[in-house]
Parts: sequence; structure tokens; C-alpha cells
Amino acid sequence: DEVGLDYEEVFDYIPGCDLSIQVEEMLFNSNELRRICYEYLDGYGVNVNILTEAKKEDFVEFDHAVIATYAGINQFLEEKDQRDYQFELCEKQIVELPEKYRNESIVIMDGPFMCIDPLANTNFHLLCNVQHEIHQTNIGKFHEIGEEYHHLLDNGIIKNPSHTNYNQFLESSVEFFPEIKNAEYIGSMFTIRAVPPRSEDTDERPTLVTKINEKIISIFSGKITTCVEAAKQVEQIILKN
Repeated sequence: DEVGLDYEEVFDYIPGCDLSIQVEEMLFNSNELRRICYEYLDGYGVNVNILTEAKKEDFVEFDHAVIATYAGINQFLEEKDQRDYQFELCEKQIVELPEKYRNESIVIMDGPFMCIDPLANTNFHLLCNVQHEIHQTNIGKFHEIGEEYHHLLDNGIIKNPSHTNYNQFLESSVEFFPEIKNAEYIGSMFTIRAVPPRSEDTDERPTLVTKINEKIISIFSGKITTCVEAAKQVEQIILKN
């Protein structure tokens, strides 16, 4: 009400909640967004190298280098410029839910709860859970995970993974989504999330654009929705130089 957002109160939609509201909010298709980005890059003659390991030495031949490698920023910075982050090994589960939830995105808020989001171009949903999706956490310059997770990390959807919190997801979800007990578990994806240290109370995800020196700029991105503003900040830094 304070910021003038449109919403509609929905009665008896989600059990266990004091208030249920329906809003107009969009999800993006990451594959389609990636395709559009590649079209723009190609149209502007940008040379794109994928599956290629970058090294600090590569920066020498350029006037400016922008490091936007999320959890991997520190590996391209000198030790004096590195920051501490909180690294979280997260599990994102893929399920096929009952028809009632088809194309529905639902977030349970105001607590350490969970959400479901449709997975683009499929009949599946992505499950997120504030408590149970995190398997391991460390604070430092680089992420540290147990060797038993190495084969799972950033390896797409893993069917029947060796480690999963799926049962805990279900137990904590059934209060709000009773039909979730009839879900079909497809598999899980594992990745590293980087956030500011000790930010559990606010769950803040800031986007930090930092001028490291006259050549190097780093972007620590909290949310994809801030990417255009981050790009404008980078542009201003370069223009001032």
C-alpha cells in the first residue's frame, strides 16, 4: 500500500498463511535471455570466448577489464583487493507438481520458508527453501566444499544425487502445499551462492560495483534485475577515467 503496488487478496488459497495475495509478476526464461544477449553481442562485434579459462595476465592487452564472475571474483584480484564473502553450497530441486500448481509461482514470506517457481519450457517446478537448500557454508575469500560434493557442483540436473535434502523440503512444505506429497522428484542442481558475510537477518543481496584501479572494475551482482544499473555505473567509471 505504501509504494502503490497492485495486488488482490485471495482467501483460503494457501493454508497455514495469515494472508494470501495475488500479484502481477513476471519470471524470465534464462535460455531465451541468453539467446538475446548473444544476438546483441554478435551485432556489436563482441568477441565471445566460452569454455575458456581467463587469467589475470589476459588483462594486460586491454584498456579496461570488468570482472563479473560472481563467486569467482577474488581469483582475478590481487590479495589486497580481495573481499570476504559468505559462500553457500545450495541445492535447487526440480519436481513435477500436481496440475493445481501448473505455471504458478508462489512464495511463502516472512520467515525461513520456501517457494515454488515454474521451470521455463517444462511442466516442472523449481523448489527453493531458505533453511534446507544450503548444504555447506564458509566465510572467506574462496568457497570451500567437501570433496563428496565436487561431482555435483554446476553439473546440471542430477538424477538421484548422492546428497539431497529432498525429504526435509517436503516436510517443511506440506503445511502450505498439501499436494506436494504427490510430487514427482526429477533431480537436483547444485551451485555456489555468494552473499555478504553474516547477512542472514536481512538476506541482503547488494550489487557492488568497485573501481579496483585505473584498469580493473569488479561487479559483485546480487540480483539479475540490477544488471543494467551496474552497467551504467561501469560506464561512468570508465568515462571519468
